[in-house]
Amino acid sequence: MSKFLFLFTIGPVQSFIAEARKTSDLYAGSKLLSDLTEYAIDEVKDKDQTIVFPDEEIPSKPNRLVAIVETENPKAFGEQVENKVRNEFKTIAETIFLEHLGNMSLKTVFDKQINDFLDIHWIMMHIDNDNYSDVYLKTEKMLGATKGIRAFKQLNGKEGELGRKCSLCGKNNIVSYRLNDNDRKKVRKDGLLSKLFVPEEHINFYTPERESENLKIQKGEGLCAVCFTKRFYNKSSFPSTAEIAAMEWIKKIPDSDKKDYKHLFKNFDEQLYYEENLNKEFLTKYDHFKDKESLRDATTLLKKIYKKENKGKPPKYYALIAADGDNMGKWLSGEFLADKSKLKDFHRKVSKELGNYAKQTKETILPPKGKVIYAGGDDVMLFANLNHLFEILSELKYSFPKFENLGFHIENNHSSTISAGIVIAHYKTPLSEVLRWVRKMEKEAKEEGDRDAFAIAVLKHSGEIQKTIWKWKYGEDNPLTVEHLTNLINKLNDEKEGFSNTFIKNLNIEFERLDEVRDDILKTELKRLLNRSSMIKDKNKKKEKVKEWQDILFNLFINKQTKDNFLSFLNIADFLAREVK
Repeated sequence: MSKFLFLFTIGPVQSFIAEARKTSDLYAGSKLLSDLTEYAIDEVKDKDQTIVFPDEEIPSKPNRLVAIVETENPKAFGEQVENKVRNEFKTIAETIFLEHLGNMSLKTVFDKQINDFLDIHWIMMHIDNDNYSDVYLKTEKMLGATKGIRAFKQLNGKEGELGRKCSLCGKNNIVSYRLNDNDRKKVRKDGLLSKLFVPEEHINFYTPERESENLKIQKGEGLCAVCFTKRFYNKSSFPSTAEIAAMEWIKKIPDSDKKDYKHLFKNFDEQLYYEENLNKEFLTKYDHFKDKESLRDATTLLKKIYKKENKGKPPKYYALIAADGDNMGKWLSGEFLADKSKLKDFHRKVSKELGNYAKQTKETILPPKGKVIYAGGDDVMLFANLNHLFEILSELKYSFPKFENLGFHIENNHSSTISAGIVIAHYKTPLSEVLRWVRKMEKEAKEEGDRDAFAIAVLKHSGEIQKTIWKWKYGEDNPLTVEHLTNLINKLNDEKEGFSNTFIKNLNIEFERLDEVRDDILKTELKRLLNRSSMIKDKNKKKEKVKEWQDILFNLFINKQTKDNFLSFLNIADFLAREVK
């Protein structure tokens, strides 16, 4: 039999994952794509073929696989793998629909949306023992060319697709809808529900029988076949943005108080730990309301929880992190390898290392630190509680695999690095906006930060946005920049041996209107303002700490990209010092 290199990819990835109104949508989208890749891998392994990438240890499988395949009919082999994935996806969708809706009205629309969704591409090229590197590069180029061809089908002949679009993706017509309390008043004379634009017999109306499912689809929300499948795919619970923000705070509440408090609501969500949500309008809209007496008791008990052990009110901000290996295309193509003939062995070792990295990330970043959405090898996305944000960032940076240490000769002393985008947002900020910003910051870390960098954006509830971009490190022997940020936040929170935030406010006032800031002027002002804002009573110790932080902040300024970038760094530290206690 002939031997082939098999390159197989499943999409769409970014759009499918990013189309999310809930954190559970985000997680379910990534898990579904990972599981579909797993089906492709299993199909290849069932035929006794060799998987080169990804490694089995990777918990969230990436959307591509590379394999060495022996077959006399490569076309039939590739089609079998593709059909396996498509059939599994259709089976999953049909099972979910029947389980939660009991029927599938207008099945032709359902089938079309499911059948047309997956964007699968695969390439097979003949290979022998000596030309793995050349063939791999050719398959990559062919795959890129294939993806560049955007074939599409006309919807419904020449008429297009009429009707209300999906609340999640905004592309397909809805096939499921949950009525709200006023919908029956809006039926038109021709029998069409005015907000759906289609006859009722074309819609599967969602009427949850189990109380635990009440929050899966909100009243007035409509979903297409693909997004309905995604919404119900994840059987386990996934923390909301409110829960992520309050994780550390919630952990300190006695179990008895939690139980008593949750009992006062029809359905419970961590948003109910925030007093601004304890009103009948909010509780009724999201199916939490039980009765007036329970609401009154909940308000009283929540105030007691706030006061107990000086707990205070829960934090309202959380972080979303997207981290991605730098130059992965060049590493996998063998561009940095001195001996290209060893590319297959290099791929296997890189795959193994990325598998271990992903597994470690999944196992170590757990509540109350945060929650991993996916860990697909070189790319990771996760939610972080602000109390653990910089600890997590340090872990992601330090534990990223060193490809240059795998026993291969790497040209020009190239080393593997990772870049990260971080968004800090209020728990009520639309998730779609947070996702858009985290991708933006990840891109800016790679482009404006020139890779091996991180970029942070703070989306304040007021609408103000602060962002800053830095290299992880400036000099081998220096600490990570995020460690400086952590220490500065601690100092701003230290009422005995720290600093007040007045030095940050005054620096902004003095320098925000200047195009450039002279190094000597800044150094002098740092010393003066730090000295004035220091909380230390002992003169010698005060002098020592002022000098230490003058040097730290001045060295950061020297390495800044712009004056505004430096001031944003300080402003973000000031904001987090108020949010992280």
